Amino acid sequence: MLSILIPTFNDDLRPLLQDLCSQIQSLKVAVEIIVGDDHSDRPESYANLEDLGPVKLFRNPKNLGRTATRDVLAQKATYHTLLFLDADVIPSNEDFLKRYLAQIDKASVVFGGVSYSAERPKKSLLLRWVYGRGREAKTAEQRKRNPYYIISQNLLIKKDVFLSINAPEIQRYGWDNVFSFQLYKQGIEVLHIDNPVLHMGIESCDNYLDKVNQAMNTLVWAERQGMISKDFTSIQKFYNQLNTLCVAGLMRQILKPCLPLMRRQLASGIPSIRVLDLYKFYYFSWYKNKA
Repeated sequence: MLSILIPTFNDDLRPLLQDLCSQIQSLKVAVEIIVGDDHSDRPESYANLEDLGPVKLFRNPKNLGRTATRDVLAQKATYHTLLFLDADVIPSNEDFLKRYLAQIDKASVVFGGVSYSAERPKKSLLLRWVYGRGREAKTAEQRKRNPYYIISQNLLIKKDVFLSINAPEIQRYGWDNVFSFQLYKQGIEVLHIDNPVLHMGIESCDNYLDKVNQAMNTLVWAERQGMISKDFTSIQKFYNQLNTLCVAGLMRQILKPCLPLMRRQLASGIPSIRVLDLYKFYYFSWYKNKA
């Protein structure tokens, strides 16, 4: 009845799998867990995972990327309802699976949300933690105001819907924006519930800022491919507002010499999400105007 699909690369999955297997024992419906290892180079990351109850494992013959691995997972799934979980999360509730199972017939897509630990991490991880708590960790009521802002690390979705939207051939970071837009474009309703996962794998400031750069590149690329509208995300809307006033280029020129200073601020003990917004704007604007 439910296929739980987890793409992984060099992740320690045991805490997540042990939690899920424990919850499955109390259920009266068929549930499978399929782990897709994207050619990890640390064998201990996936060793003996199949010893954990209803866990199936396959390993890609080469690194395909998360989007393609998710597609393979969906193809291998036995059941029509899929629950995608990232490898670096843990359910926040002991009845996590029961809450999702109660929604199976209510919508084609259900997003349970994401949460972050209240414990302040070390300095190198602060930016991702501050951003996650400030922008991503929202209640279902808050998310309903922008229903197509979803994070695929905790997503219940019908198999046919996922396969009709996913693009396994595209290996680009920041694909959630495009995926969300395609749901919107096809008129597929997203049901929001309070059933979060705790995001455990917070990356360092430098790694996260590199991903921000990649995500802005992907967003511009997707615009040019006609895969997302030019006003779907907040950064696109902000750029459009400044461009209408003929000051987007000027803003980019002002921000360029400030990039090292912005990175230092974002790596500090008091990282500002507003500074991160400006950092995103610079790279989005730069890619928009790159020949």
